[in-house]
Amino acid sequence: MACFYYFDIIPATLKGFLMARAILEKELHFEIKNETGVLGQIAMTLALAGVYIIHLSSYSVKSKGYFQIITRDPKKAKEALKHLAPAAEERDVVVVEFENKVGTLAPVAKLLGSNGVGINYCYGTSGDGFKIVGIFSTDNNKKAVRIINQDSGALAA
Repeated sequence: MACFYYFDIIPATLKGFLMARAILEKELHFEIKNETGVLGQIAMTLALAGVYIIHLSSYSVKSKGYFQIITRDPKKAKEALKHLAPAAEERDVVVVEFENKVGTLAPVAKLLGSNGVGINYCYGTSGDGFKIVGIFSTDNNKKAVRIINQDSGALAA
């Protein structure tokens, strides 16, 4: 019996328009006590320090809050947050921009998987209506950036 993955089948309507570009960025990742107003505290602390937030993901599980923040100056952000999040760590992540169309994530995920790059987590946004920005943590971020940039014209092939 042949085995195939869902991503091996890409509808004809998705072929030929998917382009992506990727860069490595630093993300601050930290855990904090989940309390009402903590997002406001973090945002205000960064604003008062003059830190520009580019991407942010936060969520809570029971009594803990989890943050992933990409800023223009991660070292300055980490310093500003040291009293709120002393265990904050900088991690490399892959920032991918691609078209805001149905199905654009599928070929990127397929490309990474078919080249042996595992995805630990991802999150993203679509702010301007024209592009999507996806943040990926993988088991080989440098390889992921190289593969996406090298093969972006063939993502739907």
